[in-house]
Amino acid sequence: MSFLKTSQNDGGVVDAFMRMPGRYLPFTELLAGIMSGPSELPGPAREMIALHVSELNDCLYCVQSHTAVLLAGNISVSVVKAAQSGKSHDPEIQAALTFAGKLTRSPGAITQTDVDAVLAAGLCAQAVEDIIAVVGLFSYLNRLVDGIGLVGDEAAIIQGGAMIAEHGYQPVVGMVRAEAGKAA
Repeated sequence: MSFLKTSQNDGGVVDAFMRMPGRYLPFTELLAGIMSGPSELPGPAREMIALHVSELNDCLYCVQSHTAVLLAGNISVSVVKAAQSGKSHDPEIQAALTFAGKLTRSPGAITQTDVDAVLAAGLCAQAVEDIIAVVGLFSYLNRLVDGIGLVGDEAAIIQGGAMIAEHGYQPVVGMVRAEAGKAA
């Protein structure tokens, strides 16, 4: 249950977006662009980074949400659990998770050596920027979710994960945009 009386619904973060759609529409557009838009990183890799960042930030709601997206996208439980802890058998994803972990825990400690390690694993400079965008996005979203005190309903999280695995984040933008249009 939310800490705020204005956000008592169990629909999760989308309910917070819908309560103030004018405020959150630009954020949902950014969310969709970073997580579902064109990228050097495939969608599942971005979800794994979001999962790992959310784990490091102790955001249980976002951990559950990104786990649901990955599982609905036919990623095995063992791969999801490994990514949550910052591990992968894929060298590119491992480099991305390592970089994302350091950027989450110690952003001021990132050096050229950290970027070079991602590049050496086979990812390009644009992929490094995409990793940075995912980390920044979830540094904000984890704090929003935990600050409000959101606890999602398990069925809603699974349903939302399936929707995002199939359609990306654009449906969230559509819902918030429609609500913002009503408020205008």
